[in-house]
Amino acid sequence: MLDSLENVILNYKKQDTTYINLRIKYVARKMFLTPADTTWTSYVNKTLDISKQLKYPKGIGISYNNLGIIHHYFMSDPLEGLNYYQKSYAIFEKDEKFKKYEVAVLTNIGLINLEQQEYDKALKSFKTLLNNPKYTSKFAAEFYIGNVYGDQKKLDSSIYYYKKALVGAEQNKSQLYMANIKTNLGLIEARAGFLEEGLITTIESLELIEQQNIESLRVSAYTNAAEVYLLNKNIEKAEYYATNSLKLNEALNSLSTKNSALGTLANVYAQKEDYKNALDTYKQHIILRDSLINADRKIEISRKEIQYEADKHKAISEVEIERQKSIKNTSIIGGSGLVLASIIGFVLYRRKQEAVSKSKEAEFNAKVSDTELKALRSQMNPHFIFNSLNSIGDYILKNDTQSASDYLSKFAKLMRLTLENSEKKEILLSEDIALLRTYMDIERKRFNNKFDYTIDVAADLDDDNILVPPMILQPFIENSIIHGLSHKDDLGFVKISFKAENNMLICSVDDNGVGRQNLNESENKKSMGMAITKSRIEIINKLKNTNGSVEIIDKTEGTRIDVSLPIQLAF
Repeated sequence: MLDSLENVILNYKKQDTTYINLRIKYVARKMFLTPADTTWTSYVNKTLDISKQLKYPKGIGISYNNLGIIHHYFMSDPLEGLNYYQKSYAIFEKDEKFKKYEVAVLTNIGLINLEQQEYDKALKSFKTLLNNPKYTSKFAAEFYIGNVYGDQKKLDSSIYYYKKALVGAEQNKSQLYMANIKTNLGLIEARAGFLEEGLITTIESLELIEQQNIESLRVSAYTNAAEVYLLNKNIEKAEYYATNSLKLNEALNSLSTKNSALGTLANVYAQKEDYKNALDTYKQHIILRDSLINADRKIEISRKEIQYEADKHKAISEVEIERQKSIKNTSIIGGSGLVLASIIGFVLYRRKQEAVSKSKEAEFNAKVSDTELKALRSQMNPHFIFNSLNSIGDYILKNDTQSASDYLSKFAKLMRLTLENSEKKEILLSEDIALLRTYMDIERKRFNNKFDYTIDVAADLDDDNILVPPMILQPFIENSIIHGLSHKDDLGFVKISFKAENNMLICSVDDNGVGRQNLNESENKKSMGMAITKSRIEIINKLKNTNGSVEIIDKTEGTRIDVSLPIQLAF
């Protein structure tokens, strides 16, 4: 069918709307079968240029959407993809007859939010689509909702929506969606502990991809299959699928898929006790993961979303202002009373527009502040991660596999807890203390038990009912260990304490190190983590109108840091 369609296009002599529709139909059927083909950009751009010459809105809108897909999926550039999606949406929202195309564009925008881990936004988009009477492919929205819940580790909800989506895909005989749903469903079933069901579903998805030659799904299917086989303790097949996923991905260059495959392959090597390859692969996974969930990219995406809305309102305002001018001119002819009414109406309208503009500005500032907080939190991870990975590497080089295994176990636990809390603005104090204990245990091992520590919580504090920003003390503890205690000849000590004072939570880090006065100038300038934490508290103060602070007290022996935060109760 595709060969026949291609021949029709090649032999079609006239550049009209029929020619455009043929090219659109061909792209829709062929592009996802050959995603690594680099000529798709020029092909779609040609369709766009001809559509503009013909002033054919359907061709323009679909071409913009296709360019968004190419940048979003094939080039791993969601920011540029969002730019084209918004251009497409601006075309389609103007005419009721284009509503079915508008739905597809909104779906793609929702998928960008999902990839950037903006789960609430993504869920809102997909559930809106599910309730849209113009949206006939309900199973697709159910599939996307399953993806959101899967990423949030709400596995029961994810399985529920995947199975609903699978029924719809089978009724519509959509082989592509059937394979895609089974690929993800198998993984979630395995993660939920239904190992046998997950393996059966995964094998069915792989067979469907082979039968239908669905190349666009092969890389992600192999990545998911690797994890399913790993969970089923079939190390050989897990390694086979993870390795081949990475090989196939070289042409596709999907960074998110590569990230997942590297994470699984690192676990495969660890299971095989090949610690050197496990370490190297995990380092690649961490670097890529941090680049994917990039706070600057999130800020730009939020900026584009808000700017788009602002531009749309501005265009509406200009049309309305022109209409008001027309009314005003007519009123002058009709009489001074109507002129006065028109002026009052215009003034009221401008005031309303100013209020809307200020509201948008406030919304944007809040989003930027929130994203800056996430950026500051993420900056603290790489430094500690690479120190820990190097320590594990040292144990491996010394053939101390037991120490490497113990260290890796604690490190993995800390990373899991950190990832679970990375998107949260606040966590329970008890959870943060658990994080700090794991962190301190890792650092003690790294520094050969050169120091001891205690964590004390005042008796009148309920650590299961107090919320704090995650890992707010970690940079200060790190400074105490590296710059204070590591220089001591005798045993060091760190006391971490929490108490309530004047409706404020006082979080203290007290060490018996060498003190700041004995550090050289370069060491004193290296306190990036402390600067980041101060910035976090300043942003929290601005967002919540609070008066949190950081105080550094130089002692005769050592240093004490007091972080003051407003007491915030969970219940």
